[in-house]
Amino acid sequence: MSEIFSKVGIIGTGLMGGSLALALMSDPGVERVVCYDISLETRQEARDLSVGDEVVESAAEAARGSGLVVLATPVGEIRHAYAAISENLENGTIVTDVGSVKLPVVTAIEEITPKGVNYVGGHPMTGSEQEGVASARADLYRDCYYILTPTEGTDADAFRRLHGLLTDIGSRVISMDPESHDRAMAIISHLPHLLSLVLMEVARKKQEVMKSLFTVAAGGFRDMTRIAASNPDLWVDICMENKGFILEALDEYSEGVAELVGLLELNDKDRLRGLFETARRSRGALSVKEGLDIEELYEVTMPVQDQPGAISRVSTAVGALGVNIEDIGIVHPLEGETGILNLKILGQDKAIKVSRELASLGYGVRMRRA
Repeated sequence: MSEIFSKVGIIGTGLMGGSLALALMSDPGVERVVCYDISLETRQEARDLSVGDEVVESAAEAARGSGLVVLATPVGEIRHAYAAISENLENGTIVTDVGSVKLPVVTAIEEITPKGVNYVGGHPMTGSEQEGVASARADLYRDCYYILTPTEGTDADAFRRLHGLLTDIGSRVISMDPESHDRAMAIISHLPHLLSLVLMEVARKKQEVMKSLFTVAAGGFRDMTRIAASNPDLWVDICMENKGFILEALDEYSEGVAELVGLLELNDKDRLRGLFETARRSRGALSVKEGLDIEELYEVTMPVQDQPGAISRVSTAVGALGVNIEDIGIVHPLEGETGILNLKILGQDKAIKVSRELASLGYGVRMRRA
């Protein structure tokens, strides 16, 4: 179990914030969850649904005295929400967010973070087309990948405590640097939403002249356009925040569409079949689920300098391998500047992969069964 948080403040009690509040309310590592939402109606709904131990009337009240503050607002509002509570944060407070765009948010918040306050960017890879606190559920974060985006300035102890709490509620925590995160999200999350939007718009226009089009729409179309039902305001925010990397992804996709047009115009069956086969194999690899029940826990330990950026470099190197850290700890066996970083990795093969990668980066790595 992670160290106790006597109070956690959650700013924003929609689906994400409300679900996190419910999860933390049942976690023994949290004594009290206090929520706030800018909407009076949402605050009342949260009270009626018992989302949070207390629902207060200001963001400042939720933040004041909290050991952890979670900004669960739309991504375009995260910086404003942080600025609104910054004067109410105490020395040692950890602040995180749940935004799906990280680089501009992390950069802006680190610039205005008061000394003694510790910010760690976060992005849970979970959600639903449903929205609002009425759709919140305590298990939303269980078994999902939860990305943390530490930087050179991230406090190691703050990272460790947040990592531990998220692991406690069942998330599989992985680390990425903010830029790599945003590039990845542009491809695997933001681009699919935009393509779904375009496909739905093409079909809508055809429906005006082909009245039975939606009637005969089968599973493939419905699967491809399911995410078009997502909150428009939320996705406009995301597109604006990650515009640069989304444009890069759209350019690459446009090249793929142009290639398809060319193959069809040339009647090139062989190359077209090759694309189908490659896509089929890649999709098959995506569908493979890891056998967590039969894997065992291993410890990967190494000495690290107790200085800013140490934990960020290690955790993002592990995250780049696609491996999540089940638990993380730092011990200081002797007085001085060197500590022992302990990572718990699920599965021998993954632990070996992590050990080799960190050794190649110059760390003195040891591995053993936990």
